[in-house]
Amino acid sequence: MMMLRRAGMALLLLVAAAACTGTEEPPLELLLAVGAGDAVVFYPAGTDAADEVGRWSLGAPVVDLARAEGEVRLWVLAPDALRAYPLQGSRSDRGPDPVAASVELPLGVDCSEGTLELGATYLLVQCGADVWTVPLEGPMLEPVDTGADPEGTLYLFGPDDRVVRVEPTVSGFHLVYPQPPDDPLEYDAGALAGVAALAAAWSADRLGVALGSGPPADAVFYLWTAGSTEPPRAEAALRGLSEPRWLQPLQDGWLVGGAEFYLLRREGKDDVVRSGGYLDAAVTPDAYAYLIAPGRLVVIDLLDPNLSEHVRAVDAQAAAIAFFPASE
Repeated sequence: MMMLRRAGMALLLLVAAAACTGTEEPPLELLLAVGAGDAVVFYPAGTDAADEVGRWSLGAPVVDLARAEGEVRLWVLAPDALRAYPLQGSRSDRGPDPVAASVELPLGVDCSEGTLELGATYLLVQCGADVWTVPLEGPMLEPVDTGADPEGTLYLFGPDDRVVRVEPTVSGFHLVYPQPPDDPLEYDAGALAGVAALAAAWSADRLGVALGSGPPADAVFYLWTAGSTEPPRAEAALRGLSEPRWLQPLQDGWLVGGAEFYLLRREGKDDVVRSGGYLDAAVTPDAYAYLIAPGRLVVIDLLDPNLSEHVRAVDAQAAAIAFFPASE
């Protein structure tokens, strides 16, 4: 699952400002790391079809992937442990060398459906009710107290790597924002008759929350500014997207993935809704969106006014994606 990948947001702003013609910009030299079964498979970034350029066989299912900006290691979440692998020896036509993990943190629980999220200096690991923060410098598991939180609570980093809670309720969600930690801001929001799906992510100081009540209903989208005394504000419904799975922040909006459709919402523009149930997504600093599903990678140039889909073949078990510079 893809939560917020903060790397490259500042550069994304510069690229968007410069691309006044709306024409496609050439991709940066990046490699894509794709979690597929028990392996991480590497592909060149960009819109052109390309074979894999490397593969790590890890011997354990890859649940999620993350890479912090400027780091030369890839974080891999497996059902039994969180591991970090050095990224070395890669080029645009060659994946990084397969080497032993430089960090291994046993979880002690089954994390087969866990997620990773990058903060500024921490990594957030969520395995159901078991949640940890992990400092990128001197990695260790630091448990988050979840004992009083209802089942289905989402945990995500807000500004300054604060752990924010989005708790499901019968008709929406309850937001808990630790400012200060001993006196948090709390708000209730939502007006659905039973919440079937919940997704959330941060973009700079904005929280986005998507609620779905199951087909055939539409999803509802809420925005909240960090520290605001106003409750989350409902935006226009996400038409045709009834079961949100993930949110990916954009420079001027949000990319929302659902079970059968994905939606692109941008300020001042009509929503774009397209078919396809994707398990994860990444947006690179050159404003390309990569949506992943088993056997299928869809690439969208976000500066292309037509938002054309470029379809590429990938491993049949592909389920998670991250990116890094081709030459480390």
